[in-house]
Amino acid sequence: MSTAALEMHGVSAFGDAGERPMLAEVDWTVRRGEHWALVGANGAGKSTLLKIAAGMLEPDEGTVRALGEPFDTHGLANPKLRIGVIESHPRIYAENLTVLEIVSMQRTGPAAVMGARIDPAERERAAALLERFGCGHLASRRYRVCSQGERQRVMLARAMMRDPELLLLDEPSSALDLIAREAFIEAVSALVAGAPRIATVTVAHHLEELPAVVDHAVLLHEGRVLAAGPAAAVLNTENLSRAFAAPVEVRHGGGRWRADLAAAPG
Repeated sequence: MSTAALEMHGVSAFGDAGERPMLAEVDWTVRRGEHWALVGANGAGKSTLLKIAAGMLEPDEGTVRALGEPFDTHGLANPKLRIGVIESHPRIYAENLTVLEIVSMQRTGPAAVMGARIDPAERERAAALLERFGCGHLASRRYRVCSQGERQRVMLARAMMRDPELLLLDEPSSALDLIAREAFIEAVSALVAGAPRIATVTVAHHLEELPAVVDHAVLLHEGRVLAAGPAAAVLNTENLSRAFAAPVEVRHGGGRWRADLAAAPG
C-alpha cells in the first residue's frame, strides 16, 4: 500500500485568458496519518486545489494521484469512493429525515430516502459515530431543525460511515459561532484518535479554525506554494506576512494557532 494519500506534481489550473493562473506548478504530497492545513488569502487558490484533491476538478497541467490511484481509475478502485469531503455549508436533505437516517444513508444510498429498511448494524455504526462526535443525542431529531454547528458534526459522522482514507474539510467552521466551532474542532480530534491512518486536509482562512491535530501546512500565495512542510516551519510570522501582504503576528500554544495583524509601531 502506498504511504501517500495524495500526490500532486506540476499541477496548474488556468482561469480566463489574460488572468494569472489559479494554480501554478503545485507539487504537494500528503502521507497517510498526516493532517494538513491549507492556508492562504482570498483568491490564493485554496478552493481550486481542494477540488482537484477531491477529484471534482481536473487540472490543466500536471498529475494527481489519490490513495495510490489516478481519478480516472474505473470501478471500486477509483479513489473518489474512499475520500470524504466536508463543505463549508452542510447539504440540505428531505425535511422528514432524522439525523440517524442521514448518517445511515451514507452506505444505503437513495433507498433510505424512499423508506427502505436500514440494516440494524448500519444503524448501530451510525449511532456510535454520532456519539463519538458529541451528537448522539441528536439521533432522533429531524435534521432540518439542527443548528449549523450540529449539522457539520452530523456530516462528519456521515462521511466516516464510508471509512474514508482521506478527508478534505473545506472551511468547515467558517460559518459557525465560537461554541459550535470549538465543538466541531473537538469532533475532528475525536475522529483522528479513532482512525490513526486517515489523512486530513483542512482549508482555513483563520488559523484559529485549525484543529490541534494539524501537523503539516501548505501556504498558498497567488496560486503558488509559498511554503509547505511541518506546521511549525510554515505557519510563522514571516511566511504569513508574505502570504497576506500585511504585518501578521502568529502565535502557537496548547496545540492551537492564532494570527493577528501586528500592532503599528509607536
